[in-house]
Formats: sequence, C-alpha cells, structure tokens
Amino acid sequence: MQAPSAKPWSFHNPTQVHFGAGCRTALAARVQGLKALVVTTRRGRQQFLADPVLGALDAQLEWVDSVTPNPGLAETQLEIDRLAAQRFDCVIAFGGGSAMDAAKALAAALTPALECRDLATLITNPGAHLTMPLLPIHAITTTSGTGAEVTPFATIWDHVAKKKLSLASPRLFPQTAIVDPELTHDLPRAATFSTGLDALNQALESVWNRNRSPMTTLMASRAVTLALTALPRLHASLDDHEARALIAEASLLAGLCISQTRTAICHSVSYPLTAHFDVPHGFACAYTMAAVARLCLRDAPEGLAEIAALTGHGTPGALVDALQSVLNQLDLRASVRSQLGDDNAVLALRSEMYTPGRSDNFVLPVTHDLLADVIRDS
Repeated sequence: MQAPSAKPWSFHNPTQVHFGAGCRTALAARVQGLKALVVTTRRGRQQFLADPVLGALDAQLEWVDSVTPNPGLAETQLEIDRLAAQRFDCVIAFGGGSAMDAAKALAAALTPALECRDLATLITNPGAHLTMPLLPIHAITTTSGTGAEVTPFATIWDHVAKKKLSLASPRLFPQTAIVDPELTHDLPRAATFSTGLDALNQALESVWNRNRSPMTTLMASRAVTLALTALPRLHASLDDHEARALIAEASLLAGLCISQTRTAICHSVSYPLTAHFDVPHGFACAYTMAAVARLCLRDAPEGLAEIAALTGHGTPGALVDALQSVLNQLDLRASVRSQLGDDNAVLALRSEMYTPGRSDNFVLPVTHDLLADVIRDS
C-alpha cells in the first residue's frame, strides 16, 4: 500500500443516531404529545402496534401504511394529496428503505409552509423549493440494508417510464435514526439477504468512489468486516441474533459512508435491473459487486488495499477472494441470473446504466465497454 497522504476532505451528518438492542425507547421523548405521521407498510403497521415499546407511545398517530417496495411517484403523490389539509409535527419512518424513501418525500411535501406539493417538481428542482426546515423525520429501521435512516436521499420510481428518480437535499437528513436489531429478528430470509447484501455493497461502493475520505474508509472497513461475518452466519441460521446485530451495525455504518460519498457503479447498473426485471434492489446491486471488485483490483486497487489492511485481509486480492466466497455461499449469481435471462437482454440496457450522481462517482471512467465487461464477468 502506498504511503498515506493528507488530502482535503469534509464530513457532515446531522442525524442523531441510536444503535443497539432496545434503543427504540429513545423515540418516546421525541414524539411525546405530538401529532406524528407514521409511514410504513401494512406489515410494518402491525409490527409497530404490537411492539410493547412503540405501541405504547404517547402521541397522536396518523398512518400511511400503503408503502410497497420501490415507492412510486403516482402512488406517493396520492398520499400527499390525501393528507395535504392536515398538519403534522413530525414524520416517523418505520421499516426498510422503501418506507424511509416514502417518508422523506412525504415530510418534504407536507411541510406546512411549503408552497409546492407536487412531488415531481420537488424531485426535479429541490434547491428551489426545499429552502426551509422540513418536518422532522424520526427513522426506525426494521431491515438491515439501505442506511437510508442517515442519508439525505430518497428514491422514488416512475413505474410508467420504468425510471428511478432521486429526491436529494441536505434538508432530508432524518433528525433521529434508531437502529434496534431486535426489530429485525423476524425478517424473512429473502429480505434479510437482499438488505444485507445492500449494506455490504454500499460499504464497498463508498470505497471505489471518487469521494472517498479517511472517515468513510474507516467506517467502510468496519462495515465490510461485520457484513462478511454476519451474512454466512445468517445463511446458516436466521435466528442468530448476534449476527442480526452485526449486519444492523454494518448497514448503519455503510449508510453513514454513502451519506458522504453517494453510491457508485453497482447502484447505477442496478436500477434498470430492478425496473425491467423486478430484481430486488439489494440483489441487483450485489450482482455486479464481485466483478467491480475484480476490475478495481486490476485498475484502481488503492481503496481496496486500504480496506484490506484495516480488515485484516492483508492484500486487496485476499479481500476480493473473501467477498467472492461469501457471495458463492449465498448463491447470489444463480438467483439473479434466473430473473435476468441471457446477457444480451442486460447489455441492451447499458444506456440506462449511466445514472448521474452514481456512475460518475466511480473511480474509473464508466464507458459502454467497461459496462459490458462488468456485465459479462457478473
């Protein structure tokens, strides 16, 4: 590894983080006596109300429990229009990444003094409209993957155009993030590994990234170590509660990383895989992860070398081998390939894989030929 250099860098994340078993008790002081909009899924509403801590909150709760995977622009706008006449003190996001995304969009559009409540307009030009403090967001995770509880981004999908949209603004940082691994204990197998792989991928996406800093490198190294330890253990037993805690912390740290760097090429490639083939987000991101790691090992190994040294793998090659071993245990390639068909169908979507703010963060120039190499190697 080359000698370290002191390059300029910055870090800003205003979210107050609570991590650990039982830490969801911290929400009570945040919402006591307030009117809160809870944004979740139908399953999430049942889990929230059945929980002995959350179900006993001293707050007036209004519900949006219609969240589905990859929340849609039209569906989210319907909820905004339905609730526009009401006034809320805060928004509680409860669930995985989709609940977080929908909650951020609703918090923005339902802020009382905001003149524009058209979500498409807010997405197109947030800087012109999100100029004031938004409704406070208290984010409580029930999955371990997206890290959205500590980022200022929300992904909304135009399902008609099969296009991913991004609402991004420093105003969207949640005020509070509560990552309580106990809330993930009953997460089903598919969701466990889709979100867990997303956490691992986000940590690595912050490494092969032009915006990488010493702070994100340190957090990413711990996230990678935790994820590579937790995923095989969860594959052996979903009831391994210690492994649930490890992947929850990995997800939180990876989220803190991408709150600074954003994601990179794997996420950029993943969006059309989800839009056209319905591949779950975490699997779609992880599908190209080993191929991208091998590409970086060959042409831009500096970030991987630093992570390998910090994680105890020694060399970047050993780290990439460990990554591939875990992905092989989870049989990732076969499960995704069964949804994609042949390479030609994926190669035909290369023009959709250049996502501004994602592909251009990658440490190497993203070209049609590079995408073809990554797809074929995946």
